[in-house]
Amino acid sequence: MTSPSDSRPPLPAELAPAHVLLLAEEVTMFRDRLSTLEFSRPAAPSEALAHAGHADDLADAARAVRTEIGKVQLYVSPAAEDAYSRIRLLETQAALAGEHLRLVHAYLVQVSPQERAHRPYPRGRVLDTLLEAGDHLQEASLLTSLGASDALRAATDLAGALRAQKLVGGKPQAMSPTQYQALRAIATGRLSVEVSSGREWAWMRDASFSMGTVRSLESRGWVRREARHPWPGARTARLYLTEAGRIALASWLGRVPVASRPPALATRASRTPAR
Repeated sequence: MTSPSDSRPPLPAELAPAHVLLLAEEVTMFRDRLSTLEFSRPAAPSEALAHAGHADDLADAARAVRTEIGKVQLYVSPAAEDAYSRIRLLETQAALAGEHLRLVHAYLVQVSPQERAHRPYPRGRVLDTLLEAGDHLQEASLLTSLGASDALRAATDLAGALRAQKLVGGKPQAMSPTQYQALRAIATGRLSVEVSSGREWAWMRDASFSMGTVRSLESRGWVRREARHPWPGARTARLYLTEAGRIALASWLGRVPVASRPPALATRASRTPAR
């Protein structure tokens, strides 16, 4: 007996890497939701249980992607094996994160909302119980901390394997090296936009991008914004790839676009007469 997912037509090979990039987005969304869990709130136990369900959904999504990739007529190669293994690992890590979050729920229900609301917590039962809950929350976060990066790497390995086996063709979509790096950063959830006093700027942990780059990607329909946390008046928006953006990035994965013209400084230098 086949499941509904098995009865669907195989995923076109050229869309397979973009499909993996969608998994990276789902990891980022899960981690943003997880970061809002605060033990002092009355609803924290039910929120922990909801996050456990989200972790299970993430594991199911990784399993579904793995199934779809398995339908692509791809010969086994080191790159293909690496891509498959990374997705399988993400599936396992998400499932384990769900188990840890259910333990967070189990510990939180042992402490009344009134006891959790007053900090600092006194030494003893309340503090010890919440420390145990905190350890499991940290484990859930740690297990998924590299999930988006691993999904991007899996998509890169898969794109390279497909090109090597001549299962995809055509030219990659035109973009600058800066746009390519921004798309990669967005794919791993590392690029956000902050809005304050009518101004906005793009920021990330290990590099900076101009808002001009972000707007150029938005104008091409490759990027969308969503509030990083579901709070009224949230000032930080996470950048995500649209379907068109995932396809555009996937067309370049494993190879880096070059500038369409040499830098102005190099051009001037080449015109300087030798002495």
